[in-house]
Amino acid sequence: MELPSFLTDLSISPVEYHRLALEWCKEMRRTSPVLYDENEEVWLVFRYDDAVRVRGDYKTFSSENMLADGRGGRSIISMDPPRHRQLRSLITQAFSARTIAQMSPQIERIVDELIDRVQAKGEMDWMSDMANPLPVMVISDMLGLPREEWRQFKAWTDALMSFNPEAIQAQQHFIPYFVQAIEERCKTPGNDILSLLITAEIDGERLSYPDLMSFCFTLFIAGNITTTNTLGNAILCFDQHPEEFERLRRQPELAASAVEEVLRAMPPGRVGPNGIIDGRTVTTDVELGGQQLREGDRVITVALSNNFDESQFSDPERFNIQRHPNHHLSFGYGIHFCIGAPLARLEMKTVLSKMVQRLPDLHLLHDEPLQVVDSRLMLGPKRLPVAFKAA
Repeated sequence: MELPSFLTDLSISPVEYHRLALEWCKEMRRTSPVLYDENEEVWLVFRYDDAVRVRGDYKTFSSENMLADGRGGRSIISMDPPRHRQLRSLITQAFSARTIAQMSPQIERIVDELIDRVQAKGEMDWMSDMANPLPVMVISDMLGLPREEWRQFKAWTDALMSFNPEAIQAQQHFIPYFVQAIEERCKTPGNDILSLLITAEIDGERLSYPDLMSFCFTLFIAGNITTTNTLGNAILCFDQHPEEFERLRRQPELAASAVEEVLRAMPPGRVGPNGIIDGRTVTTDVELGGQQLREGDRVITVALSNNFDESQFSDPERFNIQRHPNHHLSFGYGIHFCIGAPLARLEMKTVLSKMVQRLPDLHLLHDEPLQVVDSRLMLGPKRLPVAFKAA
């Protein structure tokens, strides 16, 4: 089956894309819960239970070889146990909920500083003034890279995720930058994650240079781009559901729950085969959702559709910041569950809490058409002009 054209259309707004995607996914859950895309030669999985099965059974649905790596190494995203378990264990402590919780004061300071810069103006571009800098600054600190260079880091990661010709140029800048950073840590290790990876050993051996580079790329890109887009999507969700925004203003203690509902309702990834970065390969003939999959077939789970599955979520089309339980799949499931989830949750919770506290009456300005980010993978707004009561 040929997929609808809007899935790859970068000219429509993220809100319109989201509306069309929800309608299409709802129909697919009903009629074609496991659908074969003939153009990309990949199966798309629309129902929640089928997605959990794919993500949870790595022996049947393998992550191996799904993500090519031009740097000579392999991303942890494209590994199965035991290698995946070995590499993930190296950074588990650095991203544990307990460790990340200790970063709360640091993240609050960054958010406060970003708000300080715009509070007197009464307006800001939510993306360039908050959603873009915060995650890049935080992951830069964790990797021991200079926070003040966040704009350059952000430009590189955005280009890499666009898969346009600019991605090659960005990689040509990123690689030598990390080469130098690795060489410096080899001479003088610090307390950052990069130093940790350089000195870590698996079975008495240190990581190869290509594996180090792959870790750098994966951590840096995953550490900022998804959180950035989700922070933008949060404003879009609240703009469409002002009653829930008002509830958050009255009950700021709901910030953590609101984060989960934003993640469920408007995850930062696009629908369709563009999600191949987190796909699976079938290792043996298997039936899934009434379809016969063959060894070697590729499979993609569609988080947006999974998160709206009527069999899992009560009244899924309602945006409800008090939703409980809320077992969305926006962070994945199984062994590849996003290791940075505690960090992303803390960043987003801090921003929402500070937003209702320090930016009274914040609202989206509709003076210009919304544009979607230039990426075949990510869903989020390029710009978000907002206004609020100036301090």
